[in-house]
Amino acid sequence: MVNQKRTNIVLVLINVILAITLALSYPSVSQASQRASEAQGSLAETLLYLPIVMRNYISPVTGALDPSFDNDGKLVTDFSDGNDFGFAVALQADGKIVVAGSAYGATMDFAVARYNPDGSLDTSFDGDGRVVTDYGGLIDVGKAVALQADGKIVVAGYTLSTTADFAVARYNPDGSLDTSFDGDGRVVTDYGGLNDIGYAIALQADGKIVVAGSANGLTWDFAVARYNPDGSLDTSFDGDGKLVTDYGGLSDDGYAIALQADGKIVVAGYTVGATYDFAVARYNPDGSLDTSFDGDGKLATDFAGGDDWGHAVALQADGKIVVAGYTDVATLDFAVARYNPDGSLDTSFDGDGMVLTDFAGGTDYGFAVALQADGKIVVAGYTEGVTWDFAVARYNPDGGLDTTFDGDGKLVTDFSGGNDTGRAVALQADGKIVVAGDTEGATWDFAVARYR
Repeated sequence: MVNQKRTNIVLVLINVILAITLALSYPSVSQASQRASEAQGSLAETLLYLPIVMRNYISPVTGALDPSFDNDGKLVTDFSDGNDFGFAVALQADGKIVVAGSAYGATMDFAVARYNPDGSLDTSFDGDGRVVTDYGGLIDVGKAVALQADGKIVVAGYTLSTTADFAVARYNPDGSLDTSFDGDGRVVTDYGGLNDIGYAIALQADGKIVVAGSANGLTWDFAVARYNPDGSLDTSFDGDGKLVTDYGGLSDDGYAIALQADGKIVVAGYTVGATYDFAVARYNPDGSLDTSFDGDGKLATDFAGGDDWGHAVALQADGKIVVAGYTDVATLDFAVARYNPDGSLDTSFDGDGMVLTDFAGGTDYGFAVALQADGKIVVAGYTEGVTWDFAVARYNPDGGLDTTFDGDGKLVTDFSGGNDTGRAVALQADGKIVVAGDTEGATWDFAVARYR
């Protein structure tokens, strides 16, 4: 009888702790939380599910390096004896990580690496986890990567021979070029001017591929191309599959792209007039500018009278648009702007729609952005102190730094004492944060860090 009373007391205490924990726990553990609450007095079931909920509450994504990833949370990959730069990252449904960029051997070529979830190179991908693709010119640089539902990998960037042109390559899941894509797995698109640089890629639900960047005619302008699944230009898009947008200044560069659920296309970057400013354009599915967006389909945002460079874009579920980059005020700092669906700045975001973040008084470059399911915003890039290092900041939905992330909402990661540049970010289903870029040792190499 006494033992039964003790058991009941223990059960009550456990259920009280469980109830408090459930109220505070994260959405990612909702199933475990629901199952635990349904235990209804079962000590065995309560004890079974309590550790699951407690573990997820006590150990959320805090910004610590994940030691299950290559033993210390960071890895370096060399393609050859030359310089290798990682520019983009994407996550497969099976947890594998794909990083795209460039590798320099005799010439500079597209480079793609695929890693297992533990950080080891995936040898089912071209035999050693690494693929290099030459377009036949002097320089080929992969700047963006996207994953098709069938497992194929699409990389966009540019190729340079006499002039630079958009370049897109598609790979089969095993790393071989997909010859159903324009005959040899590679497509080159010339806008007719001097140089055309592809910086970003997005995949439509119908399999069409949209690439954004810049085209240099008389001036640099936003450039967007849309391809059919077979690699041909989609002539239903602006008549010939490609378009150019001029802001009226000296230079306009489109660095990032995102697709709305209604098929509209959002491109972000910067425009140069008297100063550099964030620039965002929104297009209808046919390629025409969407005049419901800031009146003419394009907008420019100045942060503080200095120069501002937009480099990344992400779309919230409520239709708001988040653009990240950096701005030059006293020093270069991370910069984030959030817009309402109509293009106006969202004043619920830090009061005026704009946030600046300084890491340590030095130079800070924001290059990538990702949105968590709870509305928090993750921005990655690098900071310049004695050396360059990966830099990551996490913001609450209202624009304030999230102090549950590394204590102050921002963290810095050094790889080996040299220079390290974070250029891309992706979020795993379990909430872990993957940042890709490159690191300088004897040569520059791909670099990837994962945080828990």
